[in-house]
Parts: sequence; structure tokens; C-alpha cells
Amino acid sequence: MNIEIKPTQDTEQLSENLEERVQSSEVKDGKVVIEIDEENRGLMERTPGIEEYTVDGETFEGLKGRPVQEKAYARLEDKRDVAEALLATMEGYDLVVLDTALDWELKLLRRFNPDIKHLTSGRSEIFDVEKTLEDEDDREKIEYDISDEEVEVLNRFMQPKSLERGEN
Repeated sequence: MNIEIKPTQDTEQLSENLEERVQSSEVKDGKVVIEIDEENRGLMERTPGIEEYTVDGETFEGLKGRPVQEKAYARLEDKRDVAEALLATMEGYDLVVLDTALDWELKLLRRFNPDIKHLTSGRSEIFDVEKTLEDEDDREKIEYDISDEEVEVLNRFMQPKSLERGEN
């Protein structure tokens, strides 16, 4: 199936991000046109940088945000960290997750950006990361002021639709 995507910004970056997840991706008239299998259509709801997308003449709202393009460190220790990591992903940050035991949550975040890296020991300079979601002296901190209710909403939003409906 062909899908026409109106990006929020940086059409070329969005096309590049989608390339490895779809059968084909190209830029035409300021939009990204992809070919994708019907069963993978849900990808459009989870990809940062999509304003809206059109399938068979019907237009749907995208996730918004900006295409993933800038690296940032994140540590996942609780639901708040996971919610902040989701927000960062939606704002275009390609996360490098430092050692975490929250494997399920990391898997859920990878639905939004499969290129998220997981380091099991320390930091690595090969990633050239200048920003972080945690308190650190030598990197710029990305901060989110979100309430407990917003944390819960974001964590529910990440769950696959089948789990939200109680299906197995």
C-alpha cells in the first residue's frame, strides 16, 4: 500500500528514518511517499515527525513532533524516566539508553524509534552525545516538567493497542 506523508519538518530526514522500516520511501513535492505492508500501517501512528498521512484518499493525524535526528543519553529507572524518554523521542532525540532493567519499556520505546541504543556498561564516546535527560555536569540537560497524571497518560500511550483492549 502507498501512503503519502506530510512531515512536520525536515522531509529528507523523515524519509531517511522511514527507509529501513518500509519497502520504499521517496520525497515528492515536499511530502514523503512510502510503500508499506498493510499490517505495518500502525508505524505511521508511532513515527515522530509525521503531521498527517493519507491512505486511499483518507487522511489521518500523525504523532507530530520532529523526525529523530539528534542523540541524547537517557536512564530508565521508573515510569517518569520512561515518559520523559518518550517525549524526547517525539521531539527528535535518538536515545542512547544507559544500563536499565526496564526491558519491556525499552522495547516499547523502540516501537517509536527502533534505532535506540542500549549500553549495558558506562558511556561510549563513539555516539558523540552532547545532551542528556539526567543530571550531568558536562552535557546539556533536556528537561520536562510533567505531572504524575501526564506520566501515566504517556505510559499508557506507549502500550500496544491490543494490550489496551486486554487482548493477548
